[in-house]
Amino acid sequence: MSYVAANGQEFTDDMIDRWCDAYEQGEFPEGERTRGKVMMGRPPLSSDKTTTLTVKIPVGMKAAMVRNAKEHGQTLSTYARALLTEGLMAVE
Repeated sequence: MSYVAANGQEFTDDMIDRWCDAYEQGEFPEGERTRGKVMMGRPPLSSDKTTTLTVKIPVGMKAAMVRNAKEHGQTLSTYARALLTEGLMAVE
């Protein structure tokens, strides 16, 4: 099967298999290279500095947030940031 990437490049299942084999061996596929320095660890959440926000909420509300976060496959922090972002966007 063949596919077309957003940039118009066409690629096939065979190409994907070769790329996977190379990556699994810790190598780059032929002709591929990084665009910059390889960074280890989790990427930053934002280009801005981050800070901690502590908020007191009812126990039941936190339990509901934890449950909803798990249902969405997210951590509680990620889910809470999404809720805050949605709330801020709704104000504008």
